[in-house]
Amino acid sequence: MEKQVKIDLSNKNILITGAAGLLGSEFVGFLIKFNARCICLDKNFSLLKKKFSKYNSDKLLYFNLNIKKKKDLKKINDFLKKKKIIVNTIINNAAVNPTPGKKNKKWDDEIDVGLTGANNVIVEFSRKMIEEKNGNIINIGSDLSVIAPNQEIYKRARLNYIKPLSYSVIKHGLVGLTKYYASLLGKYKIRCNCLSPGGVNNNLNKKLVKEITNNIPLKRMATKDEYNFAILFLCSDGLKYMTGQNLIIDGGRSII
Repeated sequence: MEKQVKIDLSNKNILITGAAGLLGSEFVGFLIKFNARCICLDKNFSLLKKKFSKYNSDKLLYFNLNIKKKKDLKKINDFLKKKKIIVNTIINNAAVNPTPGKKNKKWDDEIDVGLTGANNVIVEFSRKMIEEKNGNIINIGSDLSVIAPNQEIYKRARLNYIKPLSYSVIKHGLVGLTKYYASLLGKYKIRCNCLSPGGVNNNLNKKLVKEITNNIPLKRMATKDEYNFAILFLCSDGLKYMTGQNLIIDGGRSII
């Protein structure tokens, strides 16, 4: 009879950026069920408190922080060190997501958060990982990390919208960032992977959902909880030999 494997993350101090967001908050709520300590960062502190005040757990810390600011990241890291909490896992989830139906004029801000901010987090918190010769970095990409946006989808949904260039640049860039740090930090036993989810139907325009699902082999968009086991998989010690990879979970959209 095979021995059952029980996943226990009690030795994991997981830093999650964009923790108040749709997927970020979902990841936090799921990971603490497996005894992970989650250090949650978001610039929307009121939303952080609203999302996490229901958790009565000493395994949960949350901070109001903009990852564009290196000094603020250092302050958080210094605070954690004083509490003898060493971050050994990073989930780079923060992003400025463009809204379909609205014009996008936020190139600098989106790049600063999605790419520069992600790199700021890695640089600050990987220092101790290098010392300890142990660490895990997970970047959150998108199906648009590997394919170009189909602009006709928005046209057919009758939305005056074009998916901005910045989104593709950031998501493709995160795959490059992943491979770069997997190669650079591998000798310190630090792995770096990317999770690229497909779109989540979070009260989206019905016409838009119909057009998107027509391009997905499974003929539906994801629900927000369908990436939880993937993030658990990536956080666990069962994947110590996986690095530099992009795990795409998109209902098959990127294969056609």
